[in-house]
Amino acid sequence: MKKLIPLVALFLTFSCGVQKSIKSDPYVGSYEMTVFEVDNIGDLSLLLNLTKEGENYTASISPKEGMQDVEFEVGDTTLQDNVFTIEAYAAGYDIYFDITIQEDTVSGSLMGMFDLEGTRIKQ
Repeated sequence: MKKLIPLVALFLTFSCGVQKSIKSDPYVGSYEMTVFEVDNIGDLSLLLNLTKEGENYTASISPKEGMQDVEFEVGDTTLQDNVFTIEAYAAGYDIYFDITIQEDTVSGSLMGMFDLEGTRIKQ
């Protein structure tokens, strides 16, 4: 019994160390965003989902409320200098988002004209 207790303690120490060394991508996840004061619309609530396959990020965007009939076709998603540029097509327009993600906070702009803010959705 005396030999079992140190063995269990050693096992727990190493298993906690292994868990801490596993890194997850800080950007991957789902976010609720609001684009403020869009012409003829007002504030626009969106859901952003970021995934990563290999070295490439993929984004999907959908309206959260009020504009379910508008579909977003997302094209390229690039990350450069900690800023995501997401190109999309919606409501007959080519648009793009510049988004910065810091921990659980999202900020940026739509087309460089409309500010946006948001937070990560906790899973």
